[in-house]
Amino acid sequence: MKIDERLNFFREPDNPYDEQAIVIKTENGVKIGYVPQSDNVIFARLMDAGKLVFGRISHKDKIGNWIKIDIKIFLHE
Repeated sequence: MKIDERLNFFREPDNPYDEQAIVIKTENGVKIGYVPQSDNVIFARLMDAGKLVFGRISHKDKIGNWIKIDIKIFLHE
């Protein structure tokens, strides 16, 4: 994963843990995680209304075995 790489967002309304879930995937379709539940309500509503929401990697840090990714989120109209 590289800085400024595009990340695609997909709604996952049947997620058993969060009905507002949004999964994040790379352009190659690799699932890298979810939009945090505390931040996903507005984005889920926009996506449910047919809006295209996507992200770009703005910063990343390796923390132990994990990579923390900061994402800028965009709305395509």
